[in-house]
Amino acid sequence: MVDTTQAQANLDSAFASPTIRPVTIPVPGVSGFGGAASTSGLSVIDQLRSELGRNGTPQLNRFQANINPPAMLGEGAQTLRQMMIRTHSILLPGNTLDTATDSNIYGPDRAIVSGISFADSVQVKFYMDEKFDIRKYFQQWQKLMYNEGTWNLKYYSEYIGTLDIFVLNRDFKPTAGYRIWEAYPSTIGGIEFSMESSDIIKDFSVDFNFRYWSDISEHGTEQPTNKQRRLAASIADNEPE
Repeated sequence: MVDTTQAQANLDSAFASPTIRPVTIPVPGVSGFGGAASTSGLSVIDQLRSELGRNGTPQLNRFQANINPPAMLGEGAQTLRQMMIRTHSILLPGNTLDTATDSNIYGPDRAIVSGISFADSVQVKFYMDEKFDIRKYFQQWQKLMYNEGTWNLKYYSEYIGTLDIFVLNRDFKPTAGYRIWEAYPSTIGGIEFSMESSDIIKDFSVDFNFRYWSDISEHGTEQPTNKQRRLAASIADNEPE
């Protein structure tokens, strides 16, 4: 068993990370007591205020979602702008590292990375328009996926598009952005009518299947895989024979 002195030394060593300055809270009777304080001389609360003032906090209602449909859909900029304005809410998807159990070791098993996966779908909600034009738009998009007369399915490359999600600051300028690749509307949500209600139809949802997403600030609007292939090709071209 590690003795008390060594145990505390281990804690202090890890706490005083060379890359992260520790925050200390003084105790009564010690010079400087009167509130949470840090090694910089500022209280913890003051440091938090400074951090939030410098880097800010995003708001849920400051976002913009752009839909980039497949070229075969043939709709103009006005329709796309209408959908952007009427976007009610959108879920920014996450990603998960798949794991597999490695039991070929002594002691407890460990989970090792076996792949990467993203959420199956992302849901977007739109404010409804009186003529159901936006809903019809996604119905037309879905018709790119199959033949109405024969029910034969179309090629994947013919109906996939992209979605762009931007986080906006107080000046409505983008501070972060994500592109969702190989997206298509897999589910158009239902609408329940009722004779017992005179409420308006507020919105409807569309679930988009997709393959993965990328950070626009890092990769722009290009697929990361294309960027890596070009980089590898450029290195190969410059290698001496």
